[in-house]
This record gives sequence, C-alpha cells and structure tokens, in this order.
Amino acid sequence: MNSTRVETPERKEIVAFGMWLFLASEAMFFMAFFAMTLIMRLAHPELLNPRPLPVTLAFVNSAVLVLSVFFMTRAVRKGRAGESKAAGANLFLTAGVGTFFLVLKLTEYAQEIRDGKLPSTNIFFGCYYTLTGFEGLHVLIGIAVLLVLGWRAGRGDFSRDFHSPIEVMGLYWYLLAVVWVFILLFFYLL
Repeated sequence: MNSTRVETPERKEIVAFGMWLFLASEAMFFMAFFAMTLIMRLAHPELLNPRPLPVTLAFVNSAVLVLSVFFMTRAVRKGRAGESKAAGANLFLTAGVGTFFLVLKLTEYAQEIRDGKLPSTNIFFGCYYTLTGFEGLHVLIGIAVLLVLGWRAGRGDFSRDFHSPIEVMGLYWYLLAVVWVFILLFFYLL
C-alpha cells in the first residue's frame, strides 16, 4: 500500500510546533527531578551513595542509546526520502536497541536491589530510581510508538510528502538521549 497522503506546509508546522511544546513540557518535567536531585545532594551530602554506581555498565548503556539514535536518524532520513520500508526497518532497529537499553537498565536494577540498594536506602537511591525509572518509562512508551510507526512504514504509509510522524518521533527519541546524558552525569560521574 503506497501512501498518497500529502501534508501541507502549514500542517507540518503545526505538528512540529505541537511536538516542540510537548518536548518542552517533558524537559521541564525532567529538569524538576534533576533540580530535586541537586538540592538533595547539596543539602545532605552525608546521605549520598558512598560507593559509585557501575560506570562501565552505564557507558555500555550510553553506547547502546547512541546506537539507537543512529538508527532513529536513519529512519528520519529514509522517511524524508520517501523510502517507507527502509524507514520502517530503522524504526524497528531503534525499538530493538531501545529494548536492549531497558534490559541493561533492569539488569543494573537487579544488581543494586541484590546489594540492598533500594529507593528507601537513602536520598541518592531515591533520586536515582525516580529519575532512571521515569527515563525507562519514557523509553518504553517510545518503543511502543516506534513499533506502531515501523508497522505503518512497512505498509507504505509514509512518503516524501508525508513523514511527519517519523520526524516528531525522532525528536522525542533525541530528548530521551539528552536526558540520559544528564542521568549519566548526575548519578555516575559526579
């Protein structure tokens, strides 16, 4: 099924503007959590994690997320070029790599929990689980959307004249990567 849907420039602007508003609200949501974490760290340095989190696993997870961004970027480019099936393949690859990101995060959680590091252990772990949990939830939602878009792209729903769903999903996925960079800084490196 080849798409004959055409987007007007006005619709593209409205869709992009709507997504940027949504992303701004998401950025504020995460910034509030980062501010909470920073305030807690400054107010209660004695309650911070006495032993750092596994930095090696965090860097592996970062590399996995960078790989997912690579595939998302390819999906956006293929969508713009009207290569719907290739865009779909890259959307599925992004979802697969995003799933691996979550598996690695859950593996890290399991190890922390085995070591007795629960959200109630101290303020550090309360903030850590809150922020990484919300990041994981956003990744999970993103994976679901990626799978739907990948399925639609496989049907040929997207073309040079209609690909804004892929583009706005790319913006969402890029935000998740930026949030992860701050999580890496706040919890693993600082």
